[in-house]
Amino acid sequence: MASTDFPHNSAIGFRPAKHCRWIIGTVQFWNALDLAWHNRLNLEARDLEILKSIPKDSGLILAANHSDEMDPRIFIELARRSHLRFTYMINSEAFEQGHGLYGWLLQRLGDFSVERGGGDQAARRYAVDIVKKGHGALVMFPEGEISYLNDRVQPFKTGAVHMGLQAITETRKTDASWTAYLLPVAIKYYYRKPIKLILGKKIRAIEKRLLIHANFFTFQEKIIRIMAKILKRQELINRTQRISEQLTRLKEQARLAQAALLSRVETKYPQVQINPKAQLVDRAQKMIYFLREKLNRKKLFSHEAGIQLQDNIKDLKESIQMAGWQPEYIDLTPSEERLAETVMKLEREVFKLKKPHPLGNRNAFVRIGPPLDLSRYVEPYQKDPSTLSHQIAEELRNKIQSLIENMK
Repeated sequence: MASTDFPHNSAIGFRPAKHCRWIIGTVQFWNALDLAWHNRLNLEARDLEILKSIPKDSGLILAANHSDEMDPRIFIELARRSHLRFTYMINSEAFEQGHGLYGWLLQRLGDFSVERGGGDQAARRYAVDIVKKGHGALVMFPEGEISYLNDRVQPFKTGAVHMGLQAITETRKTDASWTAYLLPVAIKYYYRKPIKLILGKKIRAIEKRLLIHANFFTFQEKIIRIMAKILKRQELINRTQRISEQLTRLKEQARLAQAALLSRVETKYPQVQINPKAQLVDRAQKMIYFLREKLNRKKLFSHEAGIQLQDNIKDLKESIQMAGWQPEYIDLTPSEERLAETVMKLEREVFKLKKPHPLGNRNAFVRIGPPLDLSRYVEPYQKDPSTLSHQIAEELRNKIQSLIENMK
């Protein structure tokens, strides 16, 4: 495993999965009813058969795009229909909600924590062992963050590939024929009914908060004005300028704003070694990990210093959120889904919402691609693990992108 991916152990408590059959069964039943009402799952028998056809004693990692808060619940239903035990890798911050009660439930649903940005060795070791055991599946979202980009898969991290190949390497010391599979899963959401009216209502609410008056503009133009207002770039608002040109300039300004937020925090903590060539999101996650470690040592600083640390973490999270803006996403003739996702992100920014809500009931389409037998990569992986892992991760991302583009 490359040291850049897993540099050291997490100092923030690791939470292993503690599957509880009756809790899983109860939640699966409730989840199925709720999905039928709000996010009806469309899963063809042939896709489910691909999942069921994986040899029971093999390792299995399910890797999916992560465009929505609902994605984990789609997998809860997938586990119910396939009668397989799923184990989920979840961001450790989710375990802290509700004074730890939510974390208690997550563990019993089969979730274990990972501290992003810190090279969580405990989570990595646990994940590898889950794959080695077989008789179930490890579920991962290699994008790392929820993108709110229903049509576009973001770059994948390489953890899923590393874990699968490490599991094979270790197991083949005693079982030369054992293998593990990487299974691409694509999820895409469509609103069941037109959402034009609620889109207009949501946009007007944002405009009211930002004191924007745009009565005779299209939704697309209104969203551009909102983005420009948030980024304090009013000079971009010019109806004679092409939409694509405005979106291109907004994209660059969003990137600069994201970089400025990150740099403002990084300069306060020069002791943290950051690779300047790394992706902005990866740099932000590493800084968040460092600051969360400091917060855990409450006796080492004053109350005021603790508040400052929390404010810095908020700034870093805001920089991560801005990575999903991607104004060009609504260029040309954007679908209602694309407009809705962009409005959801703007609501989160303007109203400081933790989790923006969909604009109506949806259909969730799930497609499963052909399994990738990782055993064929063992030898080249041993020669150059970093390069090969990035190649496989990109291949996996492209497969999921293709599945999404061929839906409906």
